Amino acid sequence: MGNYYAALDLGTTGTRTMIFDQDGSIISSAYEEWESIFPSPVMVEQKAEIWWNALKKTIKESISKSKIDPKDIKSVAVTNQRETIVPVDADGNSLHNAIVWQDRRTIKECEFIENHIGKDKIYQTTGLTIDPYFSGSKILWIKNRKPKVYQNTEKFLLVHDYIVYKLTGKWITDYSNASRTMLFDINTLKWSDDLAGDMGLDLDKMPEAIPSGKQISKITTDETAFNKDTVVVSGGGDQQCAALGVGVSVPGRIKCTTGTGSFILGYLDQPNLDKKKRVLCSCHTVPGAWVQEASIFTSGSALRWVRDVICSTEVSNANKEGIDPYVVMDKLAENSPVGANGLIIVPHLVGAGAPHWNPNARGVIFGLALGHKRQDIIRGVLEGVSFEVRKNLEVFDELNTKVKEMRITGGGSRSNIWNQIMADILNIKCSRAQNEESTAVGAAILASYGVGDYKSIENAAENLSNITKSWIPNPDNIQKYNKIYDLSKEIYDLLSNAEIYKKATFI
Repeated sequence: MGNYYAALDLGTTGTRTMIFDQDGSIISSAYEEWESIFPSPVMVEQKAEIWWNALKKTIKESISKSKIDPKDIKSVAVTNQRETIVPVDADGNSLHNAIVWQDRRTIKECEFIENHIGKDKIYQTTGLTIDPYFSGSKILWIKNRKPKVYQNTEKFLLVHDYIVYKLTGKWITDYSNASRTMLFDINTLKWSDDLAGDMGLDLDKMPEAIPSGKQISKITTDETAFNKDTVVVSGGGDQQCAALGVGVSVPGRIKCTTGTGSFILGYLDQPNLDKKKRVLCSCHTVPGAWVQEASIFTSGSALRWVRDVICSTEVSNANKEGIDPYVVMDKLAENSPVGANGLIIVPHLVGAGAPHWNPNARGVIFGLALGHKRQDIIRGVLEGVSFEVRKNLEVFDELNTKVKEMRITGGGSRSNIWNQIMADILNIKCSRAQNEESTAVGAAILASYGVGDYKSIENAAENLSNITKSWIPNPDNIQKYNKIYDLSKEIYDLLSNAEIYKKATFI
């Protein structure tokens, strides 16, 4: 066997297979999209069989591109969209479409959980809030609305678990994924008999939970292009793997992944709960570690809104010239000064996530005047999102999750000006990895550690994360941003405390 590792990255809209060498360099990559199903405006489903079929295609294509003998791929690990759940029979056949993390059908189930168990017990046990987002309410919905499906279900599987079963025939999940179900005790690292009993759910229907980075077995199926001597290693949830992939494996480091939204994860060596429930706590892909987690719903999507609505001319010209429109927008933003010429944007276009958790919140453009230009609006969004990140880091600090450096990932990390703005507003060093696909890098780290090529996951992360560029806070900008940040917070607080957001819901 050679020293190559495969990462199987199953996201919300598609799957990617990436092959890495022992230095963390990408040897090959292949991607296949899939579509979601929308039975109603609030329901989002996917067919688990499509995950598997798409994955088989990308495995074959990636191995072909790599020109590597499949027997030289030593190990493989899976990383996945979290919370999405599918019921399967004893042979691993799905009994119902998978209910995707975005699905909001379980409002009544969440009300039941809140009334019969309570927010405090859920948070103290699982580190989570009560929300349709999490898998437990989806399982309860199946029990209540599809009793025959529930009765015939052998196991409820997350995406990671389903693929592991297809590869090995074993019912296995990992702690990082299990901790996003609202059924897992992050203190004891076991499924919670207490919570399952309160919800009336059968824990025998859940897979065995093990740490990330553990050998499960060699591949047993003939359906993939992998050699059957390739070892399957337990992987992890996409956000925890992304954190691992940029070296958030020691105290003092956090990561911020910016795509549609932004996910901020900080390293913890023990569970750390917030009495005010502003931020969450989940298991990390590093054994014996946890993560402090905050989710911002609108970040990259706010910039996309500006691109599509405000900058249509620039986009059209950029497309004609074969240039990424965001590159053009970055150049425009560079022509706007710190503070965007007095424009403050509060970017809650689809409600506010952490630390506010206000579904009624909406976007605010404050200080708009006739002299403002597109470049000010672009910069205002970049600054506004960075202010939201700062709010969450202040909660982290309050909880003694100290931050010395932020590792930035995702599509938003391509913007050098945004990275500098972030460093200035947060007043910490921000660093970017060579490989944007940090989630897959995290899975490769687990795959390499699982077969003993590194003595520790921390050592594997240091060797494979490949941090290549950093942004240092500009002292001239820090004080300016401190004043603007305080005003931005005051704008949100005034609107929220006066219930303006709530009163505006009829519009």
